[in-house]
Amino acid sequence: MDDASTRSPHLPTATTCFPDSLPVRERRLARATQEHNEHEGRAMLAASVGAVPAPRLVMIAPRLQPAHEPSIDPELLAILDAPLFPGETTFAGFARKEAAIGAACAQLAVSAARALHARLAFPKHGDALAEKFARLTVDRRRRILMFLADARRREAISARR
Repeated sequence: MDDASTRSPHLPTATTCFPDSLPVRERRLARATQEHNEHEGRAMLAASVGAVPAPRLVMIAPRLQPAHEPSIDPELLAILDAPLFPGETTFAGFARKEAAIGAACAQLAVSAARALHARLAFPKHGDALAEKFARLTVDRRRRILMFLADARRREAISARR
């Protein structure tokens, strides 16, 4: 006896849900959508019954706080605010300021140099040092930032000697 003759005419059959007149691709998509919806329904039912999903483990690296060292912000602000010497060209004056900033940054520990690098590379609104640093030319800013980023290598070389 045929299975279809025993079914209720009101229940959908495989042929009524996915008629053969549809292209194969559309039938596959319809089946996949139905399976997805059934899976979602089971997941929602399990959640409502009280099943607890497995916890997701997320690893977060701790933020390293730089050691409390004296800030060189006032020194750097004084260098950036200093006027050019009388008769000094703009190029020579800003080259002098760049060298002075580099000398001040060379005194920093690696953690402080990294913190200053982050401040200057990604300035926040209201940071006076970052705003004045941004007024330097792109080449000068790039050289100073590269110098700050290189602090770990410089420390490793000096420890070898």
